[in-house]
Amino acid sequence: MIEVMIAVLVLGLVAVASLKLVSLSERGLSQVRMKEALLDEANRYMIELAIDPTNTYGKSGDVSWSVEERSENLLLDGLNLQGLDLEGLKLFGENSISADIQKLKEREQKWRELEVTKNGQSITLFLPYSELADSSSGDLLRSGDRQ
Repeated sequence: MIEVMIAVLVLGLVAVASLKLVSLSERGLSQVRMKEALLDEANRYMIELAIDPTNTYGKSGDVSWSVEERSENLLLDGLNLQGLDLEGLKLFGENSISADIQKLKEREQKWRELEVTKNGQSITLFLPYSELADSSSGDLLRSGDRQ
């Protein structure tokens, strides 16, 4: 009789564990669906930006998006060249290597960050810099909210 009770107890524990696994997997799948929908929205706005790079923000229903232009000197950051004797070397043509390194240090890398937010979740995509987004003042043009 006790064996039957233990068997029923084990079956009950297995049933509870399987229900818990089903609820966990359903929660995981719903999060994946939300992220896929967010990525679809981000891809849509990325295509719209390729068509009209001056559109830099908008809102449509529960989706909002914005684009920020970023630039930073990424080359030679944190590289200590002080202790190296490079004066006799030439990298790019007739300039000395110190002049070439100075040119590299002054060069800024530019990119755009597209941030899309939907239902409290957000994703950021890094996009290549577009010269078409520059206005005459050098700033990005702002368009009105999306309808």
